Amino acid sequence: MGNNEPAGGKIARLMEQQGRTYVWLAVTTGIPYKRLLAEVKNQTRPMSLDTALATAEALGVDLPALVAA
Repeated sequence: MGNNEPAGGKIARLMEQQGRTYVWLAVTTGIPYKRLLAEVKNQTRPMSLDTALATAEALGVDLPALVAA
C-alpha cells in the first residue's frame, strides 16, 4: 500500500496541519524563501537532499516519511 503523494504535497499538508507557513519554514531551515518555494513546489529545480533534510527536521518527521513514494 504505497503513498503516491509527492514530497512537496506532503510538506504542504504537514505545514497546514501544524499551522506553519513557507516563510516560517524558510526562516527555520535557513533556506532562502525563493529557493525553498522553487524546490518544494518543483517549479524550477528538483528538491535537493539538503532541503529535504532541513525541511523534515523542521517539521518533525523523518526523511523517509517525507520523500517516500
